[in-house]
Amino acid sequence: MPISKIDIRSSMRQRRAALSPADLRNAERGLLRQLRKSRSLRSARTVGLYWPMRGEISALSILHLPWAHRQQFFLPVLAGLHADELRFAPVSAGAILVKNRLGIPEPEIAPRHWKAATDLDLLVLPLVAFDGAGQRLGMGGGFYDRSLAALRHRRRWRRPRLLGVAHAFQEVRELPAEPWDVPLDAIATEREYRSFAR
Repeated sequence: MPISKIDIRSSMRQRRAALSPADLRNAERGLLRQLRKSRSLRSARTVGLYWPMRGEISALSILHLPWAHRQQFFLPVLAGLHADELRFAPVSAGAILVKNRLGIPEPEIAPRHWKAATDLDLLVLPLVAFDGAGQRLGMGGGFYDRSLAALRHRRRWRRPRLLGVAHAFQEVRELPAEPWDVPLDAIATEREYRSFAR
């Protein structure tokens, strides 16, 4: 009998919560080594990142890669009190961050500077679990699914490229594919970088 999404989320959250600060630093260093292999990351001009929470592997060290000075980076923002999808606000060194209603830091910047996910060249996504087919299981809030919903109706799209990042232990044998799921183009962990055929 397949393991439910609820069970997978519970198990992975527990494993992430058990990681020490040293474990997280080592994972971040390993992830950065793998991300250097990404052509999509190197060539992207606009890159959406995320603020790591509750044991998520941090991809923020992307900001220090040699080619990062040619890129513009964004963090997700919730557009208002009842927002159910994400917009992306530019972020740079010294940016003012404020916590949103979920307690996640986001740039304090006027909405006219925000972008939709589909306006970015590359979106680096956090996840709870992933499988070998490029399916991603999120935290359950559906924010990324709704933000990327327009992509499901296109036979092909060039952007954003979707790069999931996770700890290696977050890989599972198979995730159930839902009609609203948008598959990843690649996954990076502290141990490997893997591309998927879309």
